[in-house]
Amino acid sequence: MGINESNLIKDLKKGKNEAFELIVKEYGNKVYNLIVKMISDREDARDLTQDVFIRVYNNIDFFRGESSFYTWIYSIAVNCSKDYWRKKKEYFSLDNIREISDGENKTESTAETNELRAIIFAEIYKLDTDHREAVILRDVMGFSYSEISEILGVSQGTVKSRISRGRYKLRSCLQSLNVYEGGNKDGS
Repeated sequence: MGINESNLIKDLKKGKNEAFELIVKEYGNKVYNLIVKMISDREDARDLTQDVFIRVYNNIDFFRGESSFYTWIYSIAVNCSKDYWRKKKEYFSLDNIREISDGENKTESTAETNELRAIIFAEIYKLDTDHREAVILRDVMGFSYSEISEILGVSQGTVKSRISRGRYKLRSCLQSLNVYEGGNKDGS
């Protein structure tokens, strides 16, 4: 962030709207992209992104600086996504996943690649919440184990276990669909 983050947080705690606008500008797209990956619905992701920043604004006094501000915001986004899943209690259709897959990278023109991506995402969304979150944060979003640990509020060992088990389950599902062959025991 080009601005002093600690001053920005202090200004937000004082209720300065300019600070809030800068935070939304800096993190808005990143939060939205994370939520889209977590829930696979672009329209609902827009609403949840707004909810995240409302929570950031309302709960800024609870930010203690024990993690980075970025990580704190992402943990709020993950929690909003969890709430969404709890309310939804259903898996998303392959058509929704295909729509996201197609919209993400227009340079990939082959239908086969897009179909494979859609199948993988559909299977990721079938994982239980703990494994799905860990796999998405690590393999889709590229977070480190340490960052995931902070975001989810669990130990790094737990993160590694969830990723390993999630990858294993995902690999098994993809093998049963004849989409994946081989690989390591941990699913990588």
